[in-house]
Amino acid sequence: MGPTLGFVGLGNIGAPICQCLLNSGYDVTVYDVDPDAMARFDGGPARLACSLAGLASSVDAVILSLPNSAVVEGVVFGDGGLSEGLSEGKVLIDTSSSKPSSTRRLSARLGDMGVQLLDAPVSGGVARAKEGKLAVMVGGEKEAFERYRGLLSAFGSQVFYVGESGAGHLTKAINNLISATTLASAAEAVLLGVRAGLDPAKIIEVVNASSGRSNSTETKFPRHILNGAFDDGFAVGLMNKDVKIALETAAELDQPMLIGASVGQVWQAAMAQGYAPEGHTAIYAFLEGLTEQ
Repeated sequence: MGPTLGFVGLGNIGAPICQCLLNSGYDVTVYDVDPDAMARFDGGPARLACSLAGLASSVDAVILSLPNSAVVEGVVFGDGGLSEGLSEGKVLIDTSSSKPSSTRRLSARLGDMGVQLLDAPVSGGVARAKEGKLAVMVGGEKEAFERYRGLLSAFGSQVFYVGESGAGHLTKAINNLISATTLASAAEAVLLGVRAGLDPAKIIEVVNASSGRSNSTETKFPRHILNGAFDDGFAVGLMNKDVKIALETAAELDQPMLIGASVGQVWQAAMAQGYAPEGHTAIYAFLEGLTEQ
């Protein structure tokens, strides 16, 4: 028998991660503020929790998949939060994309309660989440990581220990800064070709056989951009948040980010034009709109 689990946050990524854990035979109790999200797990093997505190008191470990650090902090230490049900020896695993500084503070407060925190953000998108093939980057105590490595492998085909508390969340922000850069750059370059009369599909075909290829051109363009769907399941607002985390960390360390700062302005501008809820591949549509003005 593995540890009993609580799972909080049944969104685009959280729901398939939770399903992977259920498919692997784990005993999972779920909670979400959205009744519709909870309803999708009603009648299945998962138990439905009535409260965060009640969920935390009934399981060995709690997994979070939430939008940002502020929500994580509220879920853990807000009124009726998980902290009211957590006790010594339990583990909190945060798969969200959170601020490393917030994660370190949270880890210290939980540590005073005898609760360990692993920051374990994921990368790979909705499709890989459904397949249980996410990349998982983990920060926190090495002993806790080794103890829960098998659980993380239920939804991650590649699981990395990257260092102390907050290291996982910083690694995720760095990854998404690179992803945001390659996507915006590829979109701008393809739009240049379109403006000159080239076929965007042909451009991508050639790039993917050449040195300019990236995950953005190999996966995102064929699946979500060339068809105009922009249905990748990871919002512009979330990508912008992760880029900001990377840039804010750089500012704390007095690290120049000449390219990163420019990329950050692109995503901020998309936010200002109302693209926050759209799939992040809609950065192509945002940039396309600029070329048409």
